[in-house]
Amino acid sequence: MKEEIAAAVFFVARLVKRYGCLDNDGRDRFAAALTSVLFENYKNHWHPNAPTKGQAYRCLRMNRVRLRDPVLQQACERSAVCYEDLGLPQELTVWVDPGEVSCRYGEHSTPFSVSVLDGCRRGDGEFSRRIHDAVERASLDVPLGSSSDEDEVPPTNPQPKTIPTVSNPNSVYRVGNLCFYIPMRKAFAGDVFTSHAPPGGGPISQFPSQKGFKTYRATFTFTGPRVDKYHWVSKSRS
Repeated sequence: MKEEIAAAVFFVARLVKRYGCLDNDGRDRFAAALTSVLFENYKNHWHPNAPTKGQAYRCLRMNRVRLRDPVLQQACERSAVCYEDLGLPQELTVWVDPGEVSCRYGEHSTPFSVSVLDGCRRGDGEFSRRIHDAVERASLDVPLGSSSDEDEVPPTNPQPKTIPTVSNPNSVYRVGNLCFYIPMRKAFAGDVFTSHAPPGGGPISQFPSQKGFKTYRATFTFTGPRVDKYHWVSKSRS
């Protein structure tokens, strides 16, 4: 646990040195206080045989919901430094697990390893290089002082969605629900429209009058039985 806490404190101190506004004395006091607070909080939640057990407790986390991590806040109070002077990102998560220290910038980013304690000790070149690479990654994932949720701004004037045309007869979009314009048939000379007054002198209806009957004209006149040269028809038929 000693090496893992040392790696986590060294990593946070490097972030404060690069992006914060504390002097050397303030950073040293903060690092010493953070080391003491981490030992006090993690000593009963350290399980080398099950590294993932208690991982949520051994976590330094800041986001839009919890702006300040209580462990870092406690370290600031002990070292008499202002929390805002640390200059840490608004969204930062640091996991301190047996054998590994990992970090995530932003709530939707992919976690990465800060230091894997596979024999390298604090003071080794490899240990310092890993911490340096993790600090450099802070400027690549999420800018300091910003939030990943701030990038997800909805458009001010979203385009209206159009309903697609469906040719399936079983679809819910029925053709019968649509209205079509049907032109009226032209009136002919043979059409007669008569208006009828309402019975009893009532008000005139707002609906158009019914179509009248078409008049019929005979085109020929019946003059009697047909007579031709091959047939004779008696006119005195009883």
